[in-house]
Order: sequence, then C-alpha cells, then structure tokens
Amino acid sequence: MALYPVIPAFKSFSADLSFDTAVSTSVSGREQASGQGGAPVHIDAKYNKLTYIEAQRVRAFLSAHGGQLSTFDLYLPLVCDASGDYSGAALRASASVAQGHSVAINGAEPHKTLTHAGQWIQFAGHDKTYLLTSDLATDGAGHAVADFQPSLYEPVALNEQVFISNIHFKVRADSDFHKFTIQPGQQYTFSVSFVESIR
Repeated sequence: MALYPVIPAFKSFSADLSFDTAVSTSVSGREQASGQGGAPVHIDAKYNKLTYIEAQRVRAFLSAHGGQLSTFDLYLPLVCDASGDYSGAALRASASVAQGHSVAINGAEPHKTLTHAGQWIQFAGHDKTYLLTSDLATDGAGHAVADFQPSLYEPVALNEQVFISNIHFKVRADSDFHKFTIQPGQQYTFSVSFVESIR
C-alpha cells in the first residue's frame, strides 16, 4: 500500500470519527437516537508555504490514486504514535472478541500508562482504526483493557497483534477533484481532505 507523502509536512490537521446518528423528536419534545452503523475517520489537513515542486508532488500523488478510486496509507505525526510509557513491546489480544467496544491486551510492561485517551489503536489485518476513549494502562501483570469507539467492525482473534504506535490510516481522497492554483516562483497554501476507507 502506498504511503501518502510525509514531506512536505502538514501545517495543521484534524482526525475525527464521523458518527451517523438518527435523532427523532416527538411532539412532546422527547428525543430518540439510534446509531446507523460505523464511524469512519475524516481527516482534514492544511499545507502552508509549499514550494512549486512540493505542491506539484502532492498533486501528482493524489492524481496517481484517481481521486476517490483507490486507497493509500496516511501517517499523522503525534496522533499516530503512543503518547505514554510505551517501550515498543509486541502487544496481543488476550481473548477473542467478536463485537463491542473493548479488547483485553497483554504483553506490555506492568504499571505503565502506554498511551492516552484520544489516541488511536489498530488490530493486525484490520483496515479500521479506533479511537481510545480511556487511557490504556497496565496492571501488575502487564495486562490492560483498550476501550474505544466505534464498535468493532470485525472480530479480533486471540493473540492478534495490537498496534498503538506508528498507526497508518487506510484512506482515500474525499473528493475526485483537488483545486490547485499554482504559479512558479510562489509559495502555496491549500487544504486536502481524506476519509477512512474500509473495503
């Protein structure tokens, strides 16, 4: 899978879950809400003061992937890496989980906060990336429970590897058309958007 260019770097970006919730309100004012399925990650990023060649490379990469047609990996500094006391140990699921919002994990150092709520987690062989809703902290035996959103898209197997660092989002461009106004000799500021692609 191709990796979206990390150079030039984004000036700023956001990565957020996009929930699809249907809310209805009765005549009396009572509300009822129901989730309509998964929650893909939407990513908006902004470049600032790129050279002509840097801007052309970004445009060429997006064009090579046919807009929304094909997928690629996207790494975002800071949010794609563990934010706590994580040594890089191989983390594994300590039980099979078919559905839900949590997975038990083992293989880490005891009494450590490996990463924090708001960071991301992935499971080996899964395209989906999940957002941690609480700190991932181990007990005295190196066990932890990862709580996340949204609910699992597919089962996690016993001993399946778990990633909390060097996360790569599997994405596609959010549009078939990216407008670039380019003049040689100038510097360029523009935005790009991506959406998580589960295929």
